[in-house]
Amino acid sequence: MRTFLDLLRSDVQMWTRNRQALFWTFFFPVLLMGLMGVVFGRDNAFVAKLAIVNHDGGAESGLMVGVFKKVSALKTTTVASESKAIADLKDGTYAAVLVLPKDMPQQFQAGQVKLPFYYDNSSLVQASEVNGVVTQVVQQMGYQVTGTRPRFQLQSRGIAAKSFKYIDFLVPGIVAMSLMTVGIYGISGTFVAYRERGVLRRLKATPMPLGSFIGSRVLMQLFVSLVQAGLVLATGALLFHVNVGGVGTWANVGVLAIVGSSSFVTIGFFVASVSKNIEIAAALGNVIGTPMMFLSGIFFPMDNAPGWIQPVVHAMPLKYLADAMRAVVIQGHSLWSVRLDMLVLVGVALVFLAFSVRFFKWE
Repeated sequence: MRTFLDLLRSDVQMWTRNRQALFWTFFFPVLLMGLMGVVFGRDNAFVAKLAIVNHDGGAESGLMVGVFKKVSALKTTTVASESKAIADLKDGTYAAVLVLPKDMPQQFQAGQVKLPFYYDNSSLVQASEVNGVVTQVVQQMGYQVTGTRPRFQLQSRGIAAKSFKYIDFLVPGIVAMSLMTVGIYGISGTFVAYRERGVLRRLKATPMPLGSFIGSRVLMQLFVSLVQAGLVLATGALLFHVNVGGVGTWANVGVLAIVGSSSFVTIGFFVASVSKNIEIAAALGNVIGTPMMFLSGIFFPMDNAPGWIQPVVHAMPLKYLADAMRAVVIQGHSLWSVRLDMLVLVGVALVFLAFSVRFFKWE
């Protein structure tokens, strides 16, 4: 235990004396978030999300759902539960909810179909756009079916939802991205440099177990992750008024930071294990990290990405950490609600830990 603590102390001292490492770990994520926040912080560049609750399930309602899914101005999703859809609307997940009633064919034959329509009225611009698009689609369908006046009537009801700006979307993503970059690039670069300088070979000759050596690095990395996540969130809250929540939210973010960092630390160990030199480690780290940075929804939502790339998006571990961070920070969800994201991250950590042990070389 004494050896482990001494090694941990030496790792902390070496890391804190490396000014370049300190900059890339703490100040670069804050600088990036600040620049993005200044440029986009007041904009809302998201495609409005529409949830359709289809109680009817007939040909007419199926046709209407199909038409809405082709509207480029909306991201349309079918939802089974009306109460769940409205609850998600209040949380800011959807911009509007359209309900297709069960007796839709009977109402149509009677002369007019009344469609319950709920929309987020916290943003006047978004509410106007969504109402306009939905009304236009519904009226156009009525003309196509009857050739005369529209038979669909929206029963609109505004609901004050939790709205968020682009900076609210960005901050949790920056936290996740910074954990990824430090976990992969920091660990892989450090261990390959140790191997090239012969540090690992000399450590192998000592009675210190491999577990103590790796454990000290992992523990320090997890501590750095907590500080890093807290710093980025605090900056977002102070400079851009991002609502981070109370003590419970901060605690949940801490747990997610540890779980997510563990995944990327093991990926970093794997890169170090299979890399012969620092150049190969940097190249392999970029091959793994760069696609995650741009395909995990860090800077913009990936909901509207082409269908062929969606399997690639869902294969990115960073996506699950970013999604979990946003659910906890923006929507105030509990860790239980993001348990599937956490399970994916834990699974990634276990897989790459096994690979790292299998391919690890002292020299």
